[in-house]
Amino acid sequence: MSAERVTFKAIRNGVATEIKADAIEIGLPDGLSFRIMAFAGRKGSATLHMPADDPQAASFDVFCVEPGAANTLFVSVDRAQKRQMEG
Repeated sequence: MSAERVTFKAIRNGVATEIKADAIEIGLPDGLSFRIMAFAGRKGSATLHMPADDPQAASFDVFCVEPGAANTLFVSVDRAQKRQMEG
């Protein structure tokens, strides 16, 4: 986490509300989620973090990034099944 202060804002119907937090978690349908965190990386950057599940879980979550119109980028989360090792 960065020692530098970062401001998160929630926007609803054009009205912004400041949130005092180190990270925000975005909850999506079907129990999928990801976190946006301040990160001690490049100046002006943030990290999208996929919460780690049980290493023995049969599936894991991955980011899907798709181009949108002109200046839009769609970031969604999908659940992928682990491959079963045969042997």
